[in-house]
Amino acid sequence: MIESFWNICLLHDISSRDQLLREAVRVIQTRRMLEQQEAANLTLLEPEVLFRWMKDHAGERELGHFPGDRDLFYKLYQAGKDIDLLEYALQTLQQDRITGGIIVHSGIMDRFITMCNRHGYRSFLITETEKYIRGLVDTQCFKQPFRITLLTENYIIAKLLKIYFEPYHNVSVIQGSIYHPLPLTEKFEAILAIPNFGIKMDEDDDVIIRDSEGVAVNHLIPLMEDGGKMSVTFPARMMFQSGSIATWRKQTNELVPVCTINLLPDGLFRPYTSIKTYQVEFGKSPSEEVHLGRLQLQKMTLITERETTIHPEQFGLLDNWRIDMLLDEDQDSLQAFQQATVPKVRLRDVADIFRGKSILKQDLKAGTIRVLNISNLEDGEVILDQLETIDEEERKVKRYEILPDDLVMTCRGTVNKLAVFPKSEGVVIASANIIVIRFKSTILSQYAKIFLESPVGSTLIQSFQRGTTVMNLNPADVAEIEVPLLAKEEQLDRINRYAQEKERYKTIVRDATARWEQVKNNLYTELY
Repeated sequence: MIESFWNICLLHDISSRDQLLREAVRVIQTRRMLEQQEAANLTLLEPEVLFRWMKDHAGERELGHFPGDRDLFYKLYQAGKDIDLLEYALQTLQQDRITGGIIVHSGIMDRFITMCNRHGYRSFLITETEKYIRGLVDTQCFKQPFRITLLTENYIIAKLLKIYFEPYHNVSVIQGSIYHPLPLTEKFEAILAIPNFGIKMDEDDDVIIRDSEGVAVNHLIPLMEDGGKMSVTFPARMMFQSGSIATWRKQTNELVPVCTINLLPDGLFRPYTSIKTYQVEFGKSPSEEVHLGRLQLQKMTLITERETTIHPEQFGLLDNWRIDMLLDEDQDSLQAFQQATVPKVRLRDVADIFRGKSILKQDLKAGTIRVLNISNLEDGEVILDQLETIDEEERKVKRYEILPDDLVMTCRGTVNKLAVFPKSEGVVIASANIIVIRFKSTILSQYAKIFLESPVGSTLIQSFQRGTTVMNLNPADVAEIEVPLLAKEEQLDRINRYAQEKERYKTIVRDATARWEQVKNNLYTELY
């Protein structure tokens, strides 16, 4: 039925998301008007009768001019009059590849409804409802004894929701944006939101934060009832980025304390985004414990895979919300590092850090500038004889040049690799898949490499990971990693011990490999 309706629309150049939604709304509204006027049994064999009825009663002023003639509307009406409008909206939004909006997994709303029931909440607000259409369809929460307010910025979606939920007196639909103050007098016991990720908003000069996620939360806080909760989906950078976002985290936790943070499963929002995401619950009143967890997907349900708690005062002392480290199975080693008396320094204070140059495949050609990429790092070393080249003026790529003793780190791909760059001839630059860390006199590159490839160092790097399956590290985030500050002599001692043991290991492996090859060859000659 839905495909038939789409096909008729597409044949008549009605193809955008809003156009497809508008015409379905027009058909359903016409049918509703016919039913209300007890005219549903009219002999509508004549397309002209139906067309005129739509023109007179279905509100062309609200929906705009119908883009066709009486025959087209007759076809659309016959194909779409029995469509489930909410299911139609879900499928239309899912098929939309131009607007590309997120459709949130229904497990998020399912957990939200469970939370409301657990706390006895009966009124809640769902923001940007088009993102939660799947959750509405799957949970059917509007059939439960809740008082639900659905908010959307889109006029056509608001109209669609109003028509669909007209029979449900416990559901109200309003139009508005969470990126501006909402002129609502009603407050809610629970609020569900997934703000747009990574958009800089045009806010006043005196605001703390301009990032869309923070702006949305700031505008929703005044709508929370005392004792209520707000559940918000955030991208990874909101959990650990410094500067204005760090200030916002601190002030938000003081105003509406964090109650729960859950790391969401990898790929939960594909194909819309593959970045790491978290579900954070804020409360209007302090809780006795802050619950931290990692969720996994079992069939269509989000369940807790690992969980721990932390006292709110201890949580308030954290300068970030990187719960990955607190959930890490190697928690003892991590705590030992964090509690160790040895002084620590952030990389940003002891090094210059930059990402390499973006180079397209067609840019690779015979030239004098060599390029370091992920494939040139093997077993903690740089393979210089496999570097590809580009033909470019040296002055134009000087800012990306790698110097001897720079620490290079992959920032994309599936595996984190580290190596100290050796002496080389000519100019070598880093590709965009590489972050270059150029240390000052305080820290030695080889020592930093040893620490960062250790279990604790790997965990620290992973905690700043923005991507999921495919790694995505930002130089500004890497700059926040702490390394233990030892005296130069102690650093050199560890470097020398590491190098000696690695060389011994390589020698043993070479000898064992050669012996194995010799034994195999001897055995092969004895076979005949």
